[in-house]
Amino acid sequence: MNVTAQTTEAARWRVAYQGGPGCNSERAGLTLLAERFIGWPFASFADVAAILASGQAEFALLPVFNSTTGPIREAINAIRDHDLVAVDTITLAIEHWLLGVEGASRHRVREVLAHPQVIAQCAGWLQWRGYEFREVDDGAIAAAEVIGSGRRDVAILGPKGIGSATGLYCLEGPVQDRADNRTTFRLLTRRGLFEPRA
Repeated sequence: MNVTAQTTEAARWRVAYQGGPGCNSERAGLTLLAERFIGWPFASFADVAAILASGQAEFALLPVFNSTTGPIREAINAIRDHDLVAVDTITLAIEHWLLGVEGASRHRVREVLAHPQVIAQCAGWLQWRGYEFREVDDGAIAAAEVIGSGRRDVAILGPKGIGSATGLYCLEGPVQDRADNRTTFRLLTRRGLFEPRA
């Protein structure tokens, strides 16, 4: 990555992203920037883009395309609302797991909480299992609700990293409809702050 005089290659950067501990955007940031990544989680794509545009973060990381569901319109629209430029891209294999509290099992689960993108990527599996589902801003953020309730009939659907970060247990997975499920993330900044990679 080429940078201007404002920073050096060894700098650590505050990166805004949508989600919570263990989410795929956090994994993308760590994979792309390694020790330079200082994650700053937000509930929505719009919040992520706005905080970058305000100058409070050096970068934002947003998912723009999924191989199962196509363009991620909500994130793309958030980018278009501001004068942002892409400086790098990363594509990751995406797996989703059913995650619950200690003592839960997939047979006892009645309701699943997940981000709309996760629901769309697991739609066939959800229908096959017959689970009721509820859209949330992010499974990682909603994990605290599930843990706090102690309910064994409610589970999170999302990456295994959410379980590792929050203490939820993997009940089943991977359960996404396509084994080749992949998401492309864009690393964004304000125009003029960093030079895009040639």
